[in-house]
Amino acid sequence: MSWKNKFPKENRYFETKNGILYCADCLEILPLIPDKSIDLILTDPPYNASNSSLSFTDKHYKTINENWDKNFNPVFYDYCVNLLKKGGQMLVFCSYHLLGNYLQKSKLKLQQILHWVKKNPVPGFTKVYAYSVEYILWWIKTGKPYTFNKKYRFSYKDVFETILNRSKFSEHPTEKPLNLITALINTHSNENEIVLDPFIGSGTIAVACEKLNRRWIGIEINLEYCEIAKKRILKETRQLKLNFSQ
Repeated sequence: MSWKNKFPKENRYFETKNGILYCADCLEILPLIPDKSIDLILTDPPYNASNSSLSFTDKHYKTINENWDKNFNPVFYDYCVNLLKKGGQMLVFCSYHLLGNYLQKSKLKLQQILHWVKKNPVPGFTKVYAYSVEYILWWIKTGKPYTFNKKYRFSYKDVFETILNRSKFSEHPTEKPLNLITALINTHSNENEIVLDPFIGSGTIAVACEKLNRRWIGIEINLEYCEIAKKRILKETRQLKLNFSQ
């Protein structure tokens, strides 16, 4: 019996041997996923996407201080609590203005707040310093020991420094570095475990899971990004097959 059979069949956009991509609102799919079925949740919600005077072509990223962004409420958190196995973990990227929203959440144990420092941040266009730090909130569902593979850590410190870069397939405004995502997945999960990303965007987490032999579930509301993610994942799986056959 395939591991994928227990997950919802609605809105499936693309599949590999290791993963499923859903094109839908995550709040429609998350309630359909069985409780205690996920080992790691690693995600980058669309926070602070409007906090700029710049306009993006993607209609989901609007102008400064849109209410959907300013009043962001991480309701997905409560669904995710039930989806994690005991000893499961959740890592969520966020900016400083949302820390209060997340710190009010208490159903999981907040283990640590990690810091991602961008060596080449987007320059500030107003009378402020360039925003070069994002946070990664790390929660654990207690009940069993959690996975922490020290040898794969990006850094022995709680500060991760990288440059901003994008895959050639993507024009996603907040794509995260593949090397950072790969390190997080390697550190906080083991092979064949299931990684969930409710906001998969251009597919970085799925690509990393394919490289690392993790099973994955991704959800993305934007059809354009679903197609970008599909192309990136296909490229990765073809390359892995080529490497295996050599």
